[in-house]
Formats: sequence, structure tokens, C-alpha cells
Amino acid sequence: MTTVLNLADYCRHWARWQPDATALWFDERSYSWRELDERTDRLAAGLAARGVEQGDRVAVLMGNRAEWIELTLALLKLGALTVPLNIRYSPSEVAFVVADAGCRLAFTEDALAAGMAVAVSEVAGFEVRTAEQLDELRVDGPPPERVTTADDAAYVCYTSGTTGDPKGAVITHAAFDAISRSWAQSLPISFDDVFYLPFPLAFTGGLAVLMWSVVAGSTLILDWAFEPGRAIEMMERHGVTALLAVPLIIRQVIDHPRARDADLSAWRIACSGGAPVPPSLLADVQARGVPMLQMFGLTETSGMATLLPGHDAARKLGSAGLPVPHTRLEIVDDDDQPLAQGVVGEIVIFGPQVMQRYWNNDEATEHTLRRGGLHTGDLGYLDEEGYLFVVDRAKDMLITGGLNVYPAEIERLLAGLPGVVELAVIGVPHERWGETPAVIACTADAPLEPQAVLGACAGVLGDYKLPRYVVTRDQPLPRNMSGKVLKRELRQEYADLQHQAEEIR
Repeated sequence: MTTVLNLADYCRHWARWQPDATALWFDERSYSWRELDERTDRLAAGLAARGVEQGDRVAVLMGNRAEWIELTLALLKLGALTVPLNIRYSPSEVAFVVADAGCRLAFTEDALAAGMAVAVSEVAGFEVRTAEQLDELRVDGPPPERVTTADDAAYVCYTSGTTGDPKGAVITHAAFDAISRSWAQSLPISFDDVFYLPFPLAFTGGLAVLMWSVVAGSTLILDWAFEPGRAIEMMERHGVTALLAVPLIIRQVIDHPRARDADLSAWRIACSGGAPVPPSLLADVQARGVPMLQMFGLTETSGMATLLPGHDAARKLGSAGLPVPHTRLEIVDDDDQPLAQGVVGEIVIFGPQVMQRYWNNDEATEHTLRRGGLHTGDLGYLDEEGYLFVVDRAKDMLITGGLNVYPAEIERLLAGLPGVVELAVIGVPHERWGETPAVIACTADAPLEPQAVLGACAGVLGDYKLPRYVVTRDQPLPRNMSGKVLKRELRQEYADLQHQAEEIR
């Protein structure tokens, strides 16, 4: 028998269980669970009256705002699918996703409406409305009752497209339900917690934080964007208990001058994903009495697959943790054969949070979902206790003189060097070795000295892993919406580095 399941039922549940508790705070306005449920009911009824059917895909191109959340909850209630659009997409990229997902309706905001221009001209029957028009769509009365099952799709989340056209990961109601409950159980999280979300809802990590808070009945403090001083103000003002973000955001929060005197006593969870947590950040956060957790996941796993327990943060330094409940990992070789503990191979994830398929892309689906598991394209190993250590992305690995080098291993060593704001290690062409590691850094004051780089690596890394080039740049590193460094762009920019810079050894 197919299980009836709809993620929006959690909103309805909390509207009965704790109707006056704060569900959402945004732009000096709070929304109780009762109010959020009523507003999304009226919006769902209005959308249905205008022809939105179960299974329809509706694109959303908005920055963080309450309307984003109201819209996705209303669509869930109708059994329709939200297609989040990256606000950094070009108009052509927006048009590609809209056409690929078969969207006939999209919602944007006045400031981003120009991004829909190509889609409007190229996709037949495509209609665009703005967030500013949402109140006009609401009607009184309950929305039509539409039954969804665990296997029905809730979202089509497109990957960042760093290796080609974006692919739409189909995330079901069951997938987000499973990972949200696993997350809440692992920490644990409850309706007493307060999340702070300053990064984009359209990024799967942002969407995951939203769904985790809805499932747990927690309060979500939504912000327009990240600015460290404002983040500290929001955390102090609202008693934020949980901050989930890439390491760079957490580093900027704790290093900000306001952090020394602000009352952040409610903060009890810091969790990072999207990049390895540098040991210096781990130590600095834990010095504040906050466990610094690390997790690992992808868009295709509804945002999460493993979590490092806080009590093991120091003992398992550098680990992405253990699989969350109902999740299993394998490390396999190029022939999909399991590898022994400690041996580096591709990470394969098995669990209920794994995507159903790629939308409209059978070839990519068959390549990624094999033997019942999600082949991530990430490299890692399991230690003797089953803890996962992510080594690097397979596509970021470089081969120098026939030997594998994992940039993330070098980045972890260099992240704590004085003055370093951010850095990345990439492979650049080299006449003798084929390619070789290069350090691309942004610093606070003086340029990053090559000898400091070699000093941090000496005695820790084999000589073939030592960087041969160090570049200090004025511009921030290019990043996608999720905060990950776009190494493809850096490799293109520095492709001729061997003829432009002097080797450091």
C-alpha cells in the first residue's frame, strides 16, 4: 500500500499543536504557525482557482523573502512541484531550466523580473507573476483536497551546473521527510529551537534548513542575505540556537568584533557543509562552548547524508561523520567494487533521502543511480569505526607526474595561515609534470608568502603534493549560490600560470 504523505501537513500540525508559536520571522514581521497555515491555505486556493494542478512545476526566482516560503508551502498543499531558480542564473540559464522542467508558471520579484525575459520569449504559454502580486491571488476558503503519496515529487532542484547544463534532481515528499526527521533525531532538534538562515532558500542547503524547521516545528529567522554584523545582531536578538552554513560564514561571524560582546548564549549548534572545516575554525567555535559539527550531502541527497557528532569533533578531526539514520555508505572503485577501510574511492550513498531521478534526463539518472545507490562523484574513505572522510571531488583531483593529489588535503593545511581570508588549491598545466598544485588566495593585508605555504606543508605532505605556485588576488574567489568555490573558473583563469608566475621551488 502506498503511503499518503505531504510535507505541508507539518505546517498544519504545528498550527494545531502550537498555533501562537512563531514559525517565521522576516523583515521585522513574525508569522505564527496558525497564520502561516491560514495564509498558505488561501494562497493554495487561489493558485488552484487559476489552474495550478497536481504535478505541475512552478518556477521560483526570488531572493530570500516570506513569499518564497508561503509559495512553496502552498504548492506542496496542491501537490504541485517547486522549481527553485538560482538568482545568479543568466536569463538564458533561467530559460533552460524553465523549459527543461516544463514550467508554465513562474514567480519572481520586481528586482529580478528581467531574468525571466528569455524564458518568456522562448517558452510557449509561459506566465510570470511577481511576489508583489501574491496577495491578489489569495482567496478565502480551503484549498482543494489533493492526496499525495510518499513517492510523489515535491521539488525539482537543479544542480549548480559547474560541469555543464544544470540537472534537475527530483526530491520526493518522502525524501525530505526522511532526512528532516533524521536530522532532528541526530542533534536533536525540537520546536524549542531557533534557526538562522541568511543564505539563499533556492540553494538546496537553504531549502533543507527550511524543511527541517517545518518538520521539527522550530522557528526560522530568515534574512535577506549574509552580513556578519547583522548576523550577530539577529542571533542575539532572537536567541538563535542553530547556525548551519559553509565554513566561511561561520568564520566571519566569530571573527567579527561584535561577537566578543554579543550575548550568543542561546547558540548551541554550529554545523557546516559544502567544504571541509579547518581545524582552526573547529577550535575557535568550540572555544565559545558551541560544538562544531560537520556534515556531508548533496542536492541529490536532499542536502544531507552524514553528520559528525559534536562529542567526536576533536577526536575525528576532518571527518564528515557517520551516516544519519537509515543511511548506508559504500566506498567503491572504478568498477563499482567495494573497497577496504582506509582506501580512497568514490562515495556511494544508500538511503530514503536519495533523489528519485534526474528530471527529463534518463542518461544522467542511469549513470548516477546504480545498484540502488547514489554515485556522488566525491572521493573519500571510511576509517575503522565507519566514519567518513571526504578527500575531494573526483573532478577536482589532479594528477602530477602520474600521482594523485587531492586539493582539499592542501587547503586544510593552509586555511589557518595568518592573514588568509579564503583560498583554493587547483591543478594548473605544467610542462614537466602534466599539472601541478597552485594556491589561489585572498588575504586581509599582505600577500601570502610562498615560504609560509611551503612551511605549512613541509613534513606533512609528500614532495609531489607541494604547491609550485602561489597567487594572491584582489578579487574574492568565485563562488556559486551555495558558497562553494567555482574551481572550474579558477582553472580557466590561471590556465597559463606556468608562463606568468615563478615556481616557488
